[in-house]
Amino acid sequence: MQEISFSKTYCHDEERTYVRLPFDVPEDTDRIEVSYEYPRFREEPLEDGIRRREVNIVDLGLYTPDGILRGWSGSDRDHAFVASYDATAGYRRGPVSAGTWAVALGIYKVESSVQVQVSVRIIPKERLWLAGDLHMHTLNSDGKLSTAEVIDACRRTGLDYIALTDHNNTEQDSEIGNPQGLTVIAGMEYTNYRGHANFFFPEGARSFVGDPLSNSRRQMLDTLREASRAGALISLNHPHCDFCPWEFGFEEVPYDMVEVWNGPMKPSELRAIDWWHSQLCAGRRLAAIGGSDTHRIERLRLHGTPTTFVHARSRSVNDILEALRTGHSFITETISGPRLYLASGEAEAGDAVEAGGTATVTVKNAKAGDVLLVKDGKGSILRKEVAYTGEVSFPFEIERDALFYRAELYRPSLGTMMLCALTNAMYVVV
Repeated sequence: MQEISFSKTYCHDEERTYVRLPFDVPEDTDRIEVSYEYPRFREEPLEDGIRRREVNIVDLGLYTPDGILRGWSGSDRDHAFVASYDATAGYRRGPVSAGTWAVALGIYKVESSVQVQVSVRIIPKERLWLAGDLHMHTLNSDGKLSTAEVIDACRRTGLDYIALTDHNNTEQDSEIGNPQGLTVIAGMEYTNYRGHANFFFPEGARSFVGDPLSNSRRQMLDTLREASRAGALISLNHPHCDFCPWEFGFEEVPYDMVEVWNGPMKPSELRAIDWWHSQLCAGRRLAAIGGSDTHRIERLRLHGTPTTFVHARSRSVNDILEALRTGHSFITETISGPRLYLASGEAEAGDAVEAGGTATVTVKNAKAGDVLLVKDGKGSILRKEVAYTGEVSFPFEIERDALFYRAELYRPSLGTMMLCALTNAMYVVV
């Protein structure tokens, strides 16, 4: 973290003017925090007490490098912050770009002279694990909750990010507002009688100008390409669902990820995972994600079931989307479910590693009786039975012909072993 301090004195003649205090912000900044203090009141002892008078008033705001006022809080707050995923009320959330920003001070009232102390904290991006749900619906399509109710439910669940994905509709994205403590990705579920796909829009994009109603494969391709040109990441949803599978075929379809886990684990999810595995074996680097597809609160389908944990450079929409696209993530049954971390040195799931080294799968929230499987691209499976509850690590050698490694965790449930977590693939290069 970088901290910059200003100490400025303003006199009565400067009353009712605005001043700027410039400061430089480097690349990869996550958040800017500004605070200030000055003697606002004067206390005078009297025979029967102390008289307190407001003698100075200084207002606070913030300018971006392009000279746009990012926010203004007047004299009601002594601090404010901005980030791409959150901001103080009265300030706009949005990208924190590199360049020369400026603290704005409004010298509203000065009795004689006033010294103002200003502190600016520049906080760099730092990778962190975030829990999210990438598929849900609101009243704007066939959901039973309003956008605000969905956001509130996800916040109470403990999720860090969500995507709003109503059917062929982006009205919910205009209702996101400025929710505190939750990154909300604008989205849409392309919904066709022959298959569904989620569009995840980057920062600043909250609508889709294309026509989502497709009567042919060519029209479907045009729609997905239009979304891709608009910067959206595209996920094919529940491609092997019993009721609405993807029937357009996969050749030439411009998708970035595949939703292999939709709601509770069931045979259609296992088929999707097998298909995804075959794509990895064919040499494609394809990230897998999960989403609850929640329309209403139900016993086996509610927000965060499953949860996709992503290792992002910040809480911003763009950084989360980039980590999802790369595959820096794993999927688990609920936000409190087992967590799988696949790593080799600084590399993790989604990255490429050289053969000959060692990788490790770490299971947090493990339970005695769990079974961990590590699968590769040549058909080999490494197996470890978990003997105790807690945290378990499983190291293994990275072989030259493995192509990739990924991990799955199974847990006894109702007399069978249920898949309850899986990682994305780590790719082997030789």
